This record gives sequence, C-alpha cells and structure tokens, in this order.
Amino acid sequence: MIPGSIEARRFLLLRLGAVAVFLLLGAQLIRMQLLDPTPAPPLASGEQPRIVQSEAARGLIYDRNGIPLVSNEAAYVLRLVPADLPADDTDRRTALVAIERESGIAVADLEAATQEGLATVDPTAPVEVRALGSAPEAIRLRAALATIPGVEVTAVPQRIYAGGELVAHLVGHVGAIDEAEVERYLDDGYALNSIVGQSGLEAIYEETLRGQPARGLVVSDPTGRARDRLSNFAAQPGADLELSIDLGLQQVTADALAEAIEAGLPPEAPDRDPPTRVAAAVALDVRTGEVLAQVSLPSFDPNILNGANERALRALLTDPTRPLVDRTYMEAHPPGSTFKTLVAYAALEEGVATPETRITSTGAITIQDEFDPSVTYVFRDWAAHGTTDMYWGLARSSDVYFYYLSGGYRSGGVTHFEGLGATRLADYARQIGLGTPTGLDLPGEVGGLVPDEDWKTETIGDPWFLGDTYTFGIGQGYLTVSPMQMAVLTAAIANDGDVLEPRLVRGVHADGHFIETPRTARDRLENGGDSLAVIREAMRITAGPGGTAWRGQPDGVTIGGKTGTAEFGTPYPDGEFDTHGWYIGFAPFEEPEIAVAIYVEHGVGSTHAGPVARAMFEHYFGLVAPPELAAAVPE
Repeated sequence: MIPGSIEARRFLLLRLGAVAVFLLLGAQLIRMQLLDPTPAPPLASGEQPRIVQSEAARGLIYDRNGIPLVSNEAAYVLRLVPADLPADDTDRRTALVAIERESGIAVADLEAATQEGLATVDPTAPVEVRALGSAPEAIRLRAALATIPGVEVTAVPQRIYAGGELVAHLVGHVGAIDEAEVERYLDDGYALNSIVGQSGLEAIYEETLRGQPARGLVVSDPTGRARDRLSNFAAQPGADLELSIDLGLQQVTADALAEAIEAGLPPEAPDRDPPTRVAAAVALDVRTGEVLAQVSLPSFDPNILNGANERALRALLTDPTRPLVDRTYMEAHPPGSTFKTLVAYAALEEGVATPETRITSTGAITIQDEFDPSVTYVFRDWAAHGTTDMYWGLARSSDVYFYYLSGGYRSGGVTHFEGLGATRLADYARQIGLGTPTGLDLPGEVGGLVPDEDWKTETIGDPWFLGDTYTFGIGQGYLTVSPMQMAVLTAAIANDGDVLEPRLVRGVHADGHFIETPRTARDRLENGGDSLAVIREAMRITAGPGGTAWRGQPDGVTIGGKTGTAEFGTPYPDGEFDTHGWYIGFAPFEEPEIAVAIYVEHGVGSTHAGPVARAMFEHYFGLVAPPELAAAVPE
C-alpha cells in the first residue's frame, strides 16, 4: 500500500469528522434558535454562532382582471436585540441613553421593549421599537448608532393595501405574531419577528402567500453584528392569489349600498337609539361558486391596522358600528320573504302544493288556540291579495299563501289545508345549507339558525306553536341567515340544484403556473317534477310588472328576483317595527350566470334593496359605463 494513500485516507477521515461536527453544531443551533430560544454559548473569542432569517417577498393579491389589491414596499425600522445589549447595567444604561438621544425614544420605553412580550420568549430576536419615516432618517440613525451593540436599523417589507375600503374585509391584514400563538408559529419554522396574516385571505392563505424565508448560519461579534456567513439558503417568494372579485362590480355595489342605506334610514326619535348605517351584498357565479362581489358597509382602510396611526386605529377599534365585522358572512338576520322561495320549493317537492294551488288572502288568517278554542289569533298579510296560484302567491309575496304552505290551515276541528310543518321546513332549510357555514374561504363565518321544535324546547323552554311555524314560513321569527347563505340558495335555484361552496380565490400563481380552485358542490337538491323551474318562473314573474321585485329588473335583461322585508327591534307607538330590506335575484333568466343577495339594515326590500340589485346587474352585463375606481395606494 502506498504511504501517501494512507495519509489521504486519514485526511479524508479528518474532513468527514469536521463535517459531522459542523452538522451537529448546525443542528444544535437550529434547535436552539427555532425550538429552544436560549442563545447559543459564545466561542472563546467572544463571537457567537447564530441562525439568521429574513422573510421572503410575500405573494401579491389581484382581482380577476389583474388589478393589484396589495403591494410590498420597503419600510425602515429601528430594532433592538435584547441579548446583544451590554450585560453590565451601567454599560446598558449608557447604550440606551445614547439611543434615546439619537432617536427620541425614552429609555423607559426602550427598556420595556426588551423586557416584555416576545422579547421574553427569545432575547435573540430583534424587537421593533420604531418605524422610521424615510430612508434618510434610517441612514442617519444607522450611522449614529453604529457602535452601540444590540441596535439594528434596517429595511423591512411593508404591506400596502391598494384595494382600500373596497376589499378590506376580504383581503384582511398582516401583523406581528401574537404572544398566544408563538409556539405554533415557532413549530412551523417562523422567526419570532415574522409578519403573518391576521385576518381575511391574508390569514387563510398565510402558508401560500408567505413563501420560504432565507436562512443562514452566521458568526456574530460581541456587538451582535454578523462577521462570517457559514451557510445560506435563498428565499423562495410567496405565491400570488388571483381573486374571483371584479373590482368594478365591487365599486358599483358599494356605491349602490351606500345610497340604499341613506334612503332606508328611519327618522331619529329621542327615545330610540340612532339607526345604524349597515348593509351588505354578495354576487356569485351560479356555475362555479366564484364570489364576484362581496361588500359590507361600513368598511375601513386596512392600512390603519399597521398601527402607524394610533389615533386612527383606536377610533376604528372603538367605532360602535363595528366596521371590522363583515356583514356578508359574519352576521345572520331573519331573511323575510326571500325565504318563501325555499318554502315554495319544499311544498312542491313534498306534494303539499302544485303550481296551480290557489289560496285566498283577505288580508289575514285567523286560527284558534291549540289548547283553548275560544281564544283566536290573527296572522296578518301585508295586503289583501285575493285568490292566487303559487306563481302569483310568490310574485305578490302573500303571507297568507305561505302560512298555508308552511303550517296549513285548520278551523272548527277540520283541516282545510295540510302544510309542511316545522320539521320538514327545517329539513329543507338545512339541506340548502342554512344553519351551517357555507365553506367560504374566510375566517369567522357564522351558520345562522334553523329553528325546530327540539331547539325551542331546549333553548327557550317553551313548546313550539303553530304560530311559530307560520312565522318560520315567511322567513321571520327565530330563523336567521347571512347574505352569503342567501346567495348560495339563489345560485342553487338558478343552476337547477347545485348547492355550491363559495370561493374568493380563483386560483394561485406559483412558479409560472396557474393552479385553479376547483368548483365544489356541497349538495344537490332533488328536483322531482321540475320544481326548481317552477320557482325560477315564479321569480321571473316577481321581477316583472305587478311583482314586488320589479325595481331590480335592468333594461334589456330578464331576471328572476324576490324581495324580503323582516321586522326587528321594539315597536313604535303605532305598533309598527323597523325592518330589514332583502333582495335575491339571478340573471339572465334563460341561462343564469350571476346570483345576488342584498341586505339593508333599515328599509324595505323592494324600495331599497331592489335598486342595488339592478345596479349590480347593469354593471355585470355592461349596460352602463364602468365606474371610476376609488381604490388607490394611500400616501
């Protein structure tokens, strides 16, 4: 054997041993930095190995037409690394006083920043103490504080929301990791000073938008500044989201809702709370479930949530109208007569009625008490509609017609009409998805309430009465739904039975490819005897001359529509109540593409919600000039 080859083998073994030690050191450092935040012990020279991490460029968000709704811009910040500040109390105090002199931040505030919050979890993680207004200010501070250990003046990415109030509820916002969620984010490989999605799509699609951060193993000098980089893994930028939202339709919807709010407000009364200026609207593609528009008013500027303007942030968080709540899916209210579309469908499917079933409304229905026949109750209609079939019972929104369909009619011990009953009503409501979230890709969705006999007994402690079934059948009483749920119901009527899962993200752009979000149907409605076609035809009549939904009909396009007006609150001295205004509709009637649901906190469905639907249809079908978009990047 050649002696040189023995030396070569020894040298190789030494190299392998060194690599093994290096890998063990790296693994230990990663464990300490990401799982156990205790700083690694310094080397004999005073230098310290450390894992450093910088976030990748966060993915962008666009509307369906490629209009950017967010952007990433550089912001400059002053940060402290608590572990790198002088350990000696006197030296530490001297360093903090120098920082106060140059930055204007009080020593007490600097001390608090290094001893509270996330700083107590990982003292090696930089803590932001001030956002700097400009690059020149950052350059000046960096030079002035260059010799002070534990100080960083650096550029960080800042999320700017160009979509503004138009899409604030949908896009959401980003922010620092909350203390309560530190452990979860650390387990997922985040640094403590990472910026993460806090609400909306930013939160739901955090993993997609974030990308992979850059990571490196460095050796730092005693002041905390990196001297040598031992290894480096490049960042992978986040993927971009393409939304199904049409920003133009979003603008038209917001403008029309704002007009509806003002038109529907009741006069203020000294003994009543001021009326709230609240409204919401949704538009869905009935073929795919894509959300074309989703507007909740009042809205807010999401750029306020970065905390730079503390006064504006405080005003937003204490606003009694709760603008942070998206009324399209986070709140539920009685749907009023829009629910009659589902009652009519259920009556057809169950054989309770046919399209030709004729019922007479003289303006009210009188029933006897179930336990004491000498006591009678009157359930009123909003008008005396005479005798109508199902088409015109829906078109005129006759309450008496739907009292019959839902609860039937019995007088003098004789059953004159057998209705659906509360159990079957609840079953059909749940089949369409009421009572549960729709599956929309946003956080915090409510399911609303579908009442039944067991629910009332367990929750309220009272039995279920026939009157409960009557009010259930006209979309009032205990029943509550969200506008998003009513949009899904309307889309199912329009597309002949598919109960779609609504989606805001149309697809993801990553690595030069577009990955489309699949269409998902949660359920399929039975359609024996073409029941849904009957409902569509009735809704066409409802949106035509003589129907209650005529104000939603645009010129040149035939639609199907239905209004709803639901009472709420305490009665006025004359016995009248405030009302919510609702409107649902789809278009075009022949080959449906779009379904809408509108909710106006105060007002009447036909008078105030109907014109919003018309404006939405007019924009969608290009019947009017597109709006001038108000969304813009703030200064």
